[in-house]
Formats: sequence, C-alpha cells, structure tokens
Amino acid sequence: MQIELLDTFIDLIETRNFNRTAERLGVTQSTVSSRIRSLETLLEKQLFIRNKSGTEPTVAGIRFEEHARAVKLRWLDARREIQSVGKFDRLIRIGIQHELYERVLEAWLEWVRATMPKLAIYVEIDYSNQMILDLTTGSLDLAVLYSPQHLPDMHYEQIAEESFLMVSTRRVALSEITPSDYIRANYSAYFNRAHKQMLPELENSPVSTGNGGAVAYLLRSRGGTAFVTETVATKLRQEGVVQTVADAPKISHPIYSAVHVRHHHSHTHIRLLKALKLMAA
Repeated sequence: MQIELLDTFIDLIETRNFNRTAERLGVTQSTVSSRIRSLETLLEKQLFIRNKSGTEPTVAGIRFEEHARAVKLRWLDARREIQSVGKFDRLIRIGIQHELYERVLEAWLEWVRATMPKLAIYVEIDYSNQMILDLTTGSLDLAVLYSPQHLPDMHYEQIAEESFLMVSTRRVALSEITPSDYIRANYSAYFNRAHKQMLPELENSPVSTGNGGAVAYLLRSRGGTAFVTETVATKLRQEGVVQTVADAPKISHPIYSAVHVRHHHSHTHIRLLKALKLMAA
C-alpha cells in the first residue's frame, strides 16, 4: 500500500472536503478522488459518501481511521529507525506530560547523551491518556505522566511529586480572588479533585484550560490568577509577570513513570527510568 493513500484518507477524514484536502496536500481534486478509489478497491469497502452537505465517512471509513493512523505511525517510526542505522544502536521513544517537559527533559537528555551516546531518543509531548494508548500499541517505549490507567500489561511507578502553586498578576490575597478573574486549570482528574475540595468557591470560572502552556500564555497576555507548576511559577516570577498568592494552598500531584511489561526488565529502560526519577526529584 502506498503511504500517500493513507495520508489522503486521514486528511479527508479531518476536512470532510475533497477540495480542501487537495489544497492541503498540494495535489488536484482528481488525484484525491483517485487515491480514495484506490484505497476503497484495496479494502473492498466504500469509505466516504459524497452528498450536497459535504463528504461523510461510512461506517467502514470510521472503523478504518484508527488503523490508518496506526499504520502511518508505524511507517514513520520504521523510517526514523532505518535512517538511524549506523549512527545509533537503538531508538527509544519517550512520552512526557505537557506540564513536565520543562522540568525533566533538558537535564535528562544531557544525561543520555553523556552516558548512552549510541542511543537515539524520540520525544513526544502529550497527555496521559494518549501516551498510555501509545505504550500499549508500541508507539512509545516509556512515558512520564500524571494519570495512570491500571490496564493489563502496564507498569507504573511513582517517581516524584509535582507542586502546583497559585500565582497572580495582581497583588492579592486568596480571599480577594473571584471566579471572574480566575483561570481554572484542569491538569488531571487528581488535580481537579484536590482543587474542588480545597477551593470550591473557584470552581465556576468562565475561563478554563487543560494545557499548562495556555495557562501561562493567558497570564502573560490578559493577566489573572491561576495554578501553575512550580517550574512555571519560578519562570513567570523571574519575568516579573506574577507573584505567588502567599496564603493559597499548594496542590501536590504524583508523577509516574509508565512502561509496558514487554520492556519492564529491559536494561536500557531500567537505566533510563532511574535517570528520569533522579531528574524529576
């Protein structure tokens, strides 16, 4: 199967428009149509229905999407690994939670380069649920995350704790903060439970986000009050953007390493996980 067929199928799933997919891929509409027909011939199933309201995937198309994305990912992984032959002995793919990479990535990569120079590293910044899925499919080899899911064949270990601090662009005490001025961070189910228990009066904020980068951006651009990681809080204070709300509670959050059991006893993975534990501490 040509990888272009999968690229075209995945793009059309996203756009639901043959013209838009042709523009995004830099090909003609007839080429998009030809590729979809070729894929349908290979699968012996119709994948899309075109009507006056647009293009919609069939049941077969919906079911095929997950497989198409998995095959494309496998292809990209294979190409990266083959290209590294002769330069490196092995490629390890690691996922890191969005809010954690600034804390662990730089020092950990320096350690890897110094102690395991023949090891190539691919880093994916993502959320816990997706990283766990990628570990089960083999798209990732190990991960550092907030929210473990206790699935068969997954091994987790708590390696550190994250501290979330309330910061504000204004000199305020906790009692002066109102929901209208508050950016409600949504980092994980664990964080949400702690926040709801400690600060029920700030649960109904008009602005909320689950991305730490977005929280920092909003604080810089429009001001307000929010919980951020201790690493981000330090950076924002150094920039002169925020101050810590001194009388606000701190929310402590466990950090976990995750690895599929097929790699649990791998010497390379054990060394990498020990180093991650040191960097995250």
